Amino acid sequence: MNKRILLTLMLSAMAPLAMADDVYIKTRDTDGLIAALYAANMSNTETTIHLAEQGLYTLIEAVDEGSNAALPVLQGKIRIEGHGAELRAYSTDRFRLVAIAPNADVTFSDLTLAESNQGAVQNRGTLHLKGVSVVDNTAGFGNAIIENFGTLRAIDSEISFNQLAASQRDAGTVVNYGELELIRTGIESNFVSRRYDSLAAASAVLNFGTVRLNGVRIRENVAQHEDAADSLGTIVNLGNGAVSAEQVELSNNDPPEAAIAL
Repeated sequence: MNKRILLTLMLSAMAPLAMADDVYIKTRDTDGLIAALYAANMSNTETTIHLAEQGLYTLIEAVDEGSNAALPVLQGKIRIEGHGAELRAYSTDRFRLVAIAPNADVTFSDLTLAESNQGAVQNRGTLHLKGVSVVDNTAGFGNAIIENFGTLRAIDSEISFNQLAASQRDAGTVVNYGELELIRTGIESNFVSRRYDSLAAASAVLNFGTVRLNGVRIRENVAQHEDAADSLGTIVNLGNGAVSAEQVELSNNDPPEAAIAL
């Protein structure tokens, strides 16, 4: 165990089980953020963590080997108020930025999640994104930039400029196995490549669960294809997936059509 992870574990162990409702983290204090998240996981009250206005927090390694996440797996009722801050990976190591545990209730507001090289978010609990930008991430050995097994609701957010080298059978910028709701949110300028002819790929959303779209912009996304284009599209349903949509803009995507009627 490296010294940085040992320090954060020691700090979290010293934190009271019922910590203060509001915690403030100065810019570039990534270790302080990690320690605050460990403490929030131990708390029996809701914790709100405030990042510095327009702050920057660089993430250089996975602190949780099980989830391969740069931040502790979020397990409690936690709000992260970004105030325009950025969480950015700065490493050649492969890890995702954020993982949400089952039964957790997490809200991210006014925040950028960027430059991971193994996808950005894996959600197994309840996750709310409000004014969040998920941008400039890549994934070379996964199947999604955002992977949702629980309930994910994004409002006034952006999922853009991400690249996925699809090494799994089914892949998409967003892969949904649970409940996904997008409101006034853009999925734009993402790129998904194919490695296998049998791959089902969605440049925007690959859906096995339930998706609700309202006021969503889906523009200039690419699912790279040669043949077998019937398994490609901007939004693709597999299994028992169901999609409802209202006021969805589809423009300049390749392939141009969603694989389902919107």
